[in-house]
Amino acid sequence: MKLSAFVLAVASAVVLPVVGAGQESGPGASVQVKIAVINIDRIAAESTAGKALFEKLSAENDKLATERARREQEIREMSSKLTSEVLSADAQTRLQREIERKRTDAQRWLEDAQQDFQERQQEEEAAFQAKLGPVVEAVAREQGIGLILRDTPGITFVLDARLDLTPAVVARLNESEAAAAAEPATEEPATAPSGEEAGEVAPPATTPPN
Repeated sequence: MKLSAFVLAVASAVVLPVVGAGQESGPGASVQVKIAVINIDRIAAESTAGKALFEKLSAENDKLATERARREQEIREMSSKLTSEVLSADAQTRLQREIERKRTDAQRWLEDAQQDFQERQQEEEAAFQAKLGPVVEAVAREQGIGLILRDTPGITFVLDARLDLTPAVVARLNESEAAAAAEPATEEPATAPSGEEAGEVAPPATTPPN
């Protein structure tokens, strides 16, 4: 799975102005910008969050493929019955109508299922982007980076591996996911049980004096 659909959104969100050491910002000031590159596909493939997203979408896609194959097989079996068995004219007509209905239903189901899957995929990728953006920006600020470019094979040529911010981003993203998973769930305080619920025994009734 490639998450390049929102690469530009992430990259443009991490363009940080950096002033050279010992220099002041202002008109005519010399500005030195430290540049780095990131590989979004590698981040998605190597990070814990990216792997989880890939597995989730793959599982949903496999379910769609299985259901589609089942429907197609059902139609093939019905079509085979139509041509291989001796049926009356009325039976052939009814079966042919049923086959057409199945085909129409299958096509409508497929269109709806694909649309739902694409919407869920966009939602999941947007959630991944929401996690990734702040991490990239934090790492970039820590390292004094003012401009991040996407590492694109055939377009971007990285001659110095030290410019690659991908490993640092993957490590930080994994740390964030681990920290979030380790946080205990907030539990509502338990209400104090009543006397009967707590198993308390009521004192014996006393006989009033004569």
